[in-house]
Amino acid sequence: MSRYQLKKEAKDLLNRNFVFFLLLFLPVFVIELIAEGANFKSDNVNWSSWDTIGLFSSLLAGFLIVGISYVLVDLFRESQTFSDPLKKSFTIVSRGDYFIGSILTSLLSFVWIFLWTFLLLVPGIIKSLAYSQAYYIYRDAIDQRQSISCRDAISKSRSLMNGHKWEYFMLQLSFIGWGLLIMVTFGIAAIWVQPYYHLTMANYYRHLVAMSTEKSRLETVN
Repeated sequence: MSRYQLKKEAKDLLNRNFVFFLLLFLPVFVIELIAEGANFKSDNVNWSSWDTIGLFSSLLAGFLIVGISYVLVDLFRESQTFSDPLKKSFTIVSRGDYFIGSILTSLLSFVWIFLWTFLLLVPGIIKSLAYSQAYYIYRDAIDQRQSISCRDAISKSRSLMNGHKWEYFMLQLSFIGWGLLIMVTFGIAAIWVQPYYHLTMANYYRHLVAMSTEKSRLETVN
């Protein structure tokens, strides 16, 4: 897959529907601001209520982004419309199986990645790349009424990413410059960069699944 193509498709979709994506990510931006404010208030020495607020806000923002990522994949697949962005922001809590599955997948991935990182840093990074598509895989299986466990989703992500981990790693690295832009603009640039980043990652998954499906089809024919 061409990084240029993936990012161009994401950028074009974002620019054509910027107001929609701004509202879609608005709850995340607000919660992230709360987290940053709490971290600023923390004395970084003794645990306080500000630390609790910061941790909870960061986790909540992360879970909202998982649900939003589901929406982004559907927008690329044209199975979602550009309407009700604020309602779509809370996709992760719209269905119990989405919410519970995302939490369990997150916990299981974290434990496995931590154990690998505890042994050596590089294997931990490799495993984090291998498990990166588990959320999408779990959600697709649920939507298709297929029985899947969080462990199955992680295993399928590992299989799907076979031969693509370096490619995905380089795609991640290509956003370093955008991350620096967010820093020098004191976070203002995030209102465009954050949707752009997550759109690109959703687009990557879409292409990855399409490639895997085509490969399986050709192997079946042959």
